[in-house]
Amino acid sequence: MSAAAPARHLVLIGLMGTGKTTLGRLAAARLGWPLLDSDAEIQAREGASVRELQERWGAGGLHRLEATILLEALARPEPSVICAAASTIDDERCRAALRAPGVSTVWLRATLATLVARYDADPHRPRYRQGTAAALARQLAARSERFAAVATLAIDVDGLEPGSLIERLGSVIGEAG
Repeated sequence: MSAAAPARHLVLIGLMGTGKTTLGRLAAARLGWPLLDSDAEIQAREGASVRELQERWGAGGLHRLEATILLEALARPEPSVICAAASTIDDERCRAALRAPGVSTVWLRATLATLVARYDADPHRPRYRQGTAAALARQLAARSERFAAVATLAIDVDGLEPGSLIERLGSVIGEAG
């Protein structure tokens, strides 16, 4: 991110369970910007949770909607904090948009053990036939390189409280605000 192009959007990326929504709320409050959370936006638009939509449409249909939501949010002229669905990193259009001027992208990373514990505690998340740990391990292996390629900053979230995480976001928030 260059000094000539201050961030218009702060985007939090990472797998489900990394704390994007929690950290997004804190960052939005600190910046005085609106928060757009992919899961909440899907619920508002479709009247169903991501789990229900994945069961109804399959993963491909859900992922297309998640990509559309991110691209629409990034096209808005007003600044915002965006919590992007993990699947958006698989879409080349989304990766290009996350690298665009005016976008600060923060990758929240967690160990598989942390992801599984957080994932299983949340009933709105999709369920996987092969089990949560196997599905998340596969996603972690498949997506980590793509997350790294678009990230302005990466933060390891294991064992950190939200207040500590927001402090680690400080340089990006300062750039955005």
